[in-house]
Amino acid sequence: MILNKSLLLAFGCSLAVHSQAESKGSVQKPNVLFIMSDQHNANALGCYGNQEVSTPNLDKLAAKGVRFQNAFCQTAQCVPSRYSIWTGRHARSTGTYGNGNGQNPAENTVADLFKKAGYYTGTIGKHHMIMNATNQNHGFDVVLVPNDRAKPVNPLPYDEVHPGRSEVGESPLPNDQHTCGLITQESIKFIAANKDKPFVLWCSFPGPHTPITPSAPWSRQYDPKKLTLPPNHLSIDTLIPGNRGLLTKSGKFANDFSHNQTLAYYYGLVSQIDYNIGMILNELDRLGLRENTIVVYTADHGEMMSEHRAWTKGMTGYEATVRVPMIISYGKQFSGDRKIEELVCSIDLLPTLLDLSGIEIPANIEGKSMLKLKPGTATWRDYAFSELGSSTQTSVITVRGNAAKYVLFRRGGQVEYEQFFDLKTDPWETTNLAKDARYDKKLNDFKSALNAWEKATETSEPIRTKEKVEE
Repeated sequence: MILNKSLLLAFGCSLAVHSQAESKGSVQKPNVLFIMSDQHNANALGCYGNQEVSTPNLDKLAAKGVRFQNAFCQTAQCVPSRYSIWTGRHARSTGTYGNGNGQNPAENTVADLFKKAGYYTGTIGKHHMIMNATNQNHGFDVVLVPNDRAKPVNPLPYDEVHPGRSEVGESPLPNDQHTCGLITQESIKFIAANKDKPFVLWCSFPGPHTPITPSAPWSRQYDPKKLTLPPNHLSIDTLIPGNRGLLTKSGKFANDFSHNQTLAYYYGLVSQIDYNIGMILNELDRLGLRENTIVVYTADHGEMMSEHRAWTKGMTGYEATVRVPMIISYGKQFSGDRKIEELVCSIDLLPTLLDLSGIEIPANIEGKSMLKLKPGTATWRDYAFSELGSSTQTSVITVRGNAAKYVLFRRGGQVEYEQFFDLKTDPWETTNLAKDARYDKKLNDFKSALNAWEKATETSEPIRTKEKVEE
């Protein structure tokens, strides 16, 4: 077990409602429980419409709260996405463009800001950041990284199946010794130890990211023969730069059944995580803390999950990797099983949480407080931006509108490739319309929006580091 400091980020965005902290003076500070998983495709949740995967605890959380149907991460890679959530800022603004970059100790994180406001902060599980004295553990009082590192028993044939060059199969460990269970146990201890003070807890499960190794019984819960592959499974855009590498890094997958088998284990790990989330939420209830705790569930980014015959993630802008699940539950303000269709971003989480807790939102935060989101109005957001690359000049930038999407592949400042999708008629992104003259005007609108965003958004040089990030 790796020790450091802890952050628990949970945030509540209350739509079209005033902040609880704005109502009378001595209101008790809300706790924040921010539950995150890694590489969770938004379609792999019961409450998002998937009838084949079992996620009863997250479904209950959604039924008690609000789920955002169109939530998008700002970078479909672990470190930069997580740092964008912690800071409420885009990767190009913080200088953390990719997993190999460091973090600027001058940035204010969720833990820094809440700690200054009198909260006890902790991060338990995968934070994926550089933690040291210089950055003061990014403001976390407690940092715990439980990890079992066990190899699966009887994994799928490696030559055929190795998403992200990792084995897929059943963990030899029961849940209480599996990474999921270890994180849950430490999270429950943290909550119980700090029940009498305001806390922020970032509880972060490393799955269903590879290695996909759920414990029994979840490893055996799904019959591969009964699972449905996504509608775009056979749709491959061979012109995407680097697409061959995306496909080959996960194995031969010589037949579709290998995809079904991998999907069965992926769903199994999702269900195991869901079970552990239920244990944490039950502890909140047992201690009588649920009403005064903002609970958030999201993922740092998605997972290809056999869409376009790919697994893990890569240099693309597909919905599978840039769209994320996002659920917020908090008392009466976030209740009623509501579905919000407006475009929201991962960087909106921090300002929303600060706003709800009555903490001043720093001027350099680029996300928007979702307390100001009024469903059905046209004034919230027209475009969400996501980017992945080594710099602003070599990257894949996704411009997601309400009904269409533009993806720019840029190398050395030059356009390498473009995609444009009409998501109303083609929600599974099977037909690239970038060269279709009928869409020229719409495409130009998206290009203009990207140009305006790049001009308006702060840009920093990539932060070079030789330090190894912690998982």
